[in-house]
Amino acid sequence: MTVAAAAAFLGTPALAATDLSAFVTEVAKEAITSLSRADPTDPARAAALKPILLKYFDMPGMAKHVLGAYWKKISPAEQDAFVGQFTNYIASVYGQRFKAYKGQKLEVKRVRDEGARAIVFTAVAEGSEDAGARVDWEISNGNGEPRIADIRVEGLSLSDTHRQEFTSVLSQHNGDIGALMGILKNKSLVN
Repeated sequence: MTVAAAAAFLGTPALAATDLSAFVTEVAKEAITSLSRADPTDPARAAALKPILLKYFDMPGMAKHVLGAYWKKISPAEQDAFVGQFTNYIASVYGQRFKAYKGQKLEVKRVRDEGARAIVFTAVAEGSEDAGARVDWEISNGNGEPRIADIRVEGLSLSDTHRQEFTSVLSQHNGDIGALMGILKNKSLVN
């Protein structure tokens, strides 16, 4: 990615591919630091992760994506409530998954500009001999600032996975967003 392409993507002349690399590295470092300092309970890890989601992730965009066609069927107030409940759910689910973190290292491999978005390709490795798990960070330009729009681990999209799961739940409940939100609330460890 050239500096000009990065500037067009991000709307600021100073940002380039190295800045997107630094952005992803900063997010990962802050998440690891916050979660390692948190009480080792699942609710404490979820509470530590939630501010990071709100600061760096496009949670409204992700919430809209995971609801798919159902998004347009609910009121703006219901959309806002869903974004909040979805954020709490994601903080809870991924806060619990960080229990497995054992000091792996994140290495940025490359950055690919895709116009309105960019992909930062990384590997998360156990040690110097380990090739590492592939983790791709999809970055969008949200309100003039980079925001994480999706994460793919070994090609599996966080957003697409939850979209399939939520579509199934909504189908079972005749499209009732209240039923889905109740399920997410029951699985959430933070408010």
